Amino acid sequence: MDPRLLALLSGVLLGTVSESSLAPALPLLARVHHVGPEAAQGAVSLGLLGAALAYLPVAGLASRMGAQRLFRLGLVLQGALAFALALAPSLDLILGLRFLQGVATAMVVGLVPGLATSAFPQARGYAMGLVASTVATGNLLGPALGGLAATWGLPYVFLLPLPAAVLALLLSRSLPPLPRQRGTLVHLLQAPGFPRALLATSLYFLHTLGTTVALAFHLGAEGLSPRAIGGLLLLGPVQLLLLGAWAGRAADRLGYNRMALLGAYLLVAAGVGFALLPLWHPLWGSALGLLLLGVGRALFQAANNAQVLALAPGGLEGLASGALSVARALGQAVGSTLAGTSLALAYRTLADHHLAFTLTTLGLTLFMGLSAWLMRSQGRRPSAPSRADGPSPEEK
Repeated sequence: MDPRLLALLSGVLLGTVSESSLAPALPLLARVHHVGPEAAQGAVSLGLLGAALAYLPVAGLASRMGAQRLFRLGLVLQGALAFALALAPSLDLILGLRFLQGVATAMVVGLVPGLATSAFPQARGYAMGLVASTVATGNLLGPALGGLAATWGLPYVFLLPLPAAVLALLLSRSLPPLPRQRGTLVHLLQAPGFPRALLATSLYFLHTLGTTVALAFHLGAEGLSPRAIGGLLLLGPVQLLLLGAWAGRAADRLGYNRMALLGAYLLVAAGVGFALLPLWHPLWGSALGLLLLGVGRALFQAANNAQVLALAPGGLEGLASGALSVARALGQAVGSTLAGTSLALAYRTLADHHLAFTLTTLGLTLFMGLSAWLMRSQGRRPSAPSRADGPSPEEK
């Protein structure tokens, strides 16, 4: 693999693991600091909020100080904040440091889509397929590793991103520059189809992380250890590692919108099954539900991310990269918050964690249904075959 692409993928893995590895450790965090689910999940949502607020400023800053320099600075800050979090004695300090870690994540992950398409313009779908696969893998591998690390203690969960930070730092000396920005955010949001595709991205990530948080609390209530929860959540990353590159190539051939819509339909159907299967059996039902979700995630994310960048006008690739990252972070932050709040409310009013999980997951699946509707509406709009529907013959 090209060292430049490996550096970018390592940076993506670093950011997404730091964002998602707390999910299976949230019950432990709540017990250690004597708080409920709605307070504990703040460690997740504040990190995502910090990233969401920083992504677009980072895109503008990259054109002034250089994308490579900003990318490497973000890696260093990620490592320093990981150590600070491991030593933090209180929940309030953890929440503040997580917000700052989100800003550092934006300096790394926010630049990756633009850098990847700049480095590999003739294999945009394939590169974005690998990036999308790595994002999704990090989002789901993070909980698996977090569950394992939580058995040793909460500080070890915060140290998980360090290996990826070191690898990305060693490989990031020859990254390409981003194209010079020509236009503003207003121009980007006025591009035909761009806002719909971007909103569909955000709703997808809302569903992805929200259902992960809901399952972690449900399995914790069923008596499973953080290690068992993390091991179960490892099923998703294995699927995405196997299917991510294939899904990207298929999207290049068949059209980004078509593949994203297929993935969205599968996620809605799988989401309903996921809400019910763990009630049949906590372990095997959850495993089957995760396997069903994994196929839809692989198909949707590679195609949708490539479509978002393809719909951006020329000269706004870097800004579109930042907007894509904002959509992801906001979706994850809202999904985590909705899951934690819904579970806490259901625990108090229903006193049945099974019903609380089912209602929460079905509610999150409604948002994925809205994402499917947006993609279906997008398919009715005229779009240039060389961009939103896939690469042109000259680009292949």
